[in-house]
Amino acid sequence: MKSLVILFLFFFSFGLTQTLNELVIKKINNYRKEYGLPSLLYAPEAKLANDQMLNYMTQTCTVPLDHSQRIPTSFPVTFETFQERYEYLYKNTSCIALGENLCSFVDLKTDEERANMILNLWKNSQSHNALLLSLRFTGICVGNKTTNKIIIDGITFNDKIRYCVLTVYK
Repeated sequence: MKSLVILFLFFFSFGLTQTLNELVIKKINNYRKEYGLPSLLYAPEAKLANDQMLNYMTQTCTVPLDHSQRIPTSFPVTFETFQERYEYLYKNTSCIALGENLCSFVDLKTDEERANMILNLWKNSQSHNALLLSLRFTGICVGNKTTNKIIIDGITFNDKIRYCVLTVYK
């Protein structure tokens, strides 16, 4: 009986924990709900394209500002531009529209603080906020990773940096 209670508590506590990605999706959907918009559903089929951009950002320690920028990568399937990621999703999923938000920031202590930072960065940018509140999209995928530096305008800043990619599609 004692082991059954311990097992139950383990699975119960495990079920209450959320990853940062899940927390960001939850916060985005709560934000959309404030505007009477439907929730976006997690879209695992977008994960490969999403991770491609995330790996590029952490390998180069940059956030590309131009979506037509070529992205050399060591991934087995190469999507070097936003357009190529879109074409991959269009061919391999039911995707007919695609959007992407990127951000980076000095890492914080808790996932709650990180998720709030990510959402606030995107809410405070007109184009990123428009993507969050668009009725055009139904699917969502979020990824995040850390590295120990960021390069801005050719200057390297050494700190623990968290990078995040949001891919939405319909």
